[in-house]
Amino acid sequence: MIAQALTRLAGAVLVETRLDPESLIAAAAKATRIDAAPLADPGLVDALAALTSSLKKEASLSRFGRIAAGLDLKRMLSTLLILSEAEREDPSILTRPLAPPIFVAGLPRSGTTFLHGLLAEDPANRAPRIWESVYPYPSHRAAGFGAGRRKVELELRFFARLSPGIRSLHPLEADAPQECIEFTSQVFRSPRFDDVYRAPSYHAWLEASGYDDGYRFLARFLRHLQGPGEAPRRWILKSPEHVFSLDALTRTFPDAMLVLVHRDPGHVLTSAARLTELMRAPFTTAIDRKEIGAKVADHWQKGMRRMTAVADDPSFPLRLTNVQYRSLVGDPIGTIAQVYDVFGLELSPEARTAMAAKVAQAPNGGYGANVYRPEDFGIDPERERERASAYIERFGVGKPA
Repeated sequence: MIAQALTRLAGAVLVETRLDPESLIAAAAKATRIDAAPLADPGLVDALAALTSSLKKEASLSRFGRIAAGLDLKRMLSTLLILSEAEREDPSILTRPLAPPIFVAGLPRSGTTFLHGLLAEDPANRAPRIWESVYPYPSHRAAGFGAGRRKVELELRFFARLSPGIRSLHPLEADAPQECIEFTSQVFRSPRFDDVYRAPSYHAWLEASGYDDGYRFLARFLRHLQGPGEAPRRWILKSPEHVFSLDALTRTFPDAMLVLVHRDPGHVLTSAARLTELMRAPFTTAIDRKEIGAKVADHWQKGMRRMTAVADDPSFPLRLTNVQYRSLVGDPIGTIAQVYDVFGLELSPEARTAMAAKVAQAPNGGYGANVYRPEDFGIDPERERERASAYIERFGVGKPA
């Protein structure tokens, strides 16, 4: 009902930007009053073309969805122009040193967000925040009126109204740590788009063309957020999707540490499918739950095979440790202490105190009660457990006792 009303409102008061690279780039240059030359990179244009073509042909966008997608993409292009201008004024940004980061990955709905948030409480660590991903330079003349934390908080509340129930599946606050797929999306090299919109041909293009540009941009963005003269703190970065692009991650961050979080696939897949439905709902005229369920199940069966292979590969170059969901929620601080021990890091008393306070505030990461049925998405939990038998055996996960 809210989305339908917004579609009518959007048609009355908002101007729709055509979903093609030329129109979007021109709109970003006009909005920021910055020369569009940095957006002429062929790799960037190709990625944007693949995405916009997929959105137009496959996403079944509503009028509101087309406007929202156009605004989303124009914002990303505008951010690229702002970053480029900052680099022209201060070229040293591009050479700021980054401390070896910790990446959190694993199955979706397995506690990766909970772990990410707790690690971010350590004063020795630094996690990029949601509002920073939208406005890395909120005071820049091209950032727009009211740019900053408060505006992003209002936008997140608005989205929660558009998609009732999403906060219980994925808490949204402007100060919460942001996922890496939101940063890589700004150069249109992110699986995020096939979650928020239906874009299967874009996702296939992304897998074929590779993720390196996205990870290089992630490192670039982090250097901007780090600021001038700051001693580099350890970045804490997270996305379940990292398991599909570990080669590209390693090439950009060869000194990274990797935490894989594991949980019963029979439990998490329906939850992940429901989250995809809630993210897409405000923007589309068509939701096919069975298609979403099949996409999520097949995608993460592939992810589980990749995690199993990585864990058993003695040549894997990153420092790696595995975390059980049950251990994480049962003893969060003890689990993190074990992670730090594997990586040779110190868990300070200050970090323990801050993490304990966070746990007390949100014992399971702030998630609410959720009711959804696997059959609504065509998911058979037992069949998915059978398909994932090698993963379950390797990491000792399965149905709760």
